[in-house]
Amino acid sequence: MPKTSGWTGLAFSLFLPLAVSLRPAIGAELPPATLGNLAITALPAADLASRGIEPLALGDLEAPTGHIVVADPLVQPDRQALARAVPPGRYPVMLYKAQGRIAMALLRLAPGTVTHWEIAVLPGQDPATLKPDEIFGYPVDTGLGCFMDVEAAKAMATREALQKARQQNSSRPYDNYYDDVLANELSGDNENHVMHRPLAPDPANVAVFQSGWGDGFYASYWGLDDSGKALALVTDFEVIENGDGRSDYGRYKIAALGALTPQQQDDSRAAYKAMQEDDLKTLQALLASGRVTPETWVMDAGSSFSFETIRLDKPAALELLVRYGAVMAMPKGLLDGTYADWARSFAKHKDNPKVKPRSPELMEVIRRWEAGEIALADDAPVRTAK
Repeated sequence: MPKTSGWTGLAFSLFLPLAVSLRPAIGAELPPATLGNLAITALPAADLASRGIEPLALGDLEAPTGHIVVADPLVQPDRQALARAVPPGRYPVMLYKAQGRIAMALLRLAPGTVTHWEIAVLPGQDPATLKPDEIFGYPVDTGLGCFMDVEAAKAMATREALQKARQQNSSRPYDNYYDDVLANELSGDNENHVMHRPLAPDPANVAVFQSGWGDGFYASYWGLDDSGKALALVTDFEVIENGDGRSDYGRYKIAALGALTPQQQDDSRAAYKAMQEDDLKTLQALLASGRVTPETWVMDAGSSFSFETIRLDKPAALELLVRYGAVMAMPKGLLDGTYADWARSFAKHKDNPKVKPRSPELMEVIRRWEAGEIALADDAPVRTAK
């Protein structure tokens, strides 16, 4: 159904490029942002790393019939196979991680160069009927997606029946496939992906992976060559934006730190050391000279000096920053809102031993800052606090 938008595998180096163009897809034109995401499947590991994306070879998927199911394996293990079938065989699965999540999953079907993409559909679905803001895809309610052959779906059903029978007279009756079968496999280093074999030694297997940020509705796409042959099947979990896997904060942090000259980087580190050691004399000298400002990004922390004084609970250093022009609004790329709001938010986590409220001394500086009771220093390079 349409929805409004709003794994012994080959090593990565053995994957042939999956180039993409902005040529319209067969049946419906894909938006540039979607094509930008699909284009990452053509990139080498170094280029992926620069975009905050990590490739991970999961293993080979057994496809004895070539009828591939993409679904939430715990909610719809009996979902119809995609309308397009592939030749029976064993196909490597590649996962792409970004922001600690599985952002995309790739089933590599054949070598060659992908020249265009089309949305994957079930029998009876027509991409031409989709509106510009609609997709065909599958719903996720357990935070997991998968690739599997229809034979693996049958193996899952058999495993479930066997598991129920095995636990029928036990002290712990069968509850569900995740808790009683998958949970032990989705743990440790494999907490967000596994090549699951329901009935070992039966070769039928299921490539199971975390679905991005969790539940939702996700589309899959066929990567085709000029002849229309399917070379790849990709599911996009909407973590990557236009081919970039970094968060807004990550992109801004890299830009902000990259804009500092070598001298400014040295000054940032010196000021941060002074702030940590309560060396207010050194910190003041750097602020008065303009070599460091309250909103300069800290090289070894990836945030502003105002942010760090609150995080480290340094009331004297914070007052010094205010006297040298600190503004209350947080800069773009950190958090929404003001430093005062953020400082007060620590008190909301009083039951969490890892998140302690800021000291009364720091909160008093915050109060005076908000009230405009802290005057600018006579030698402050900034004369008017915003």
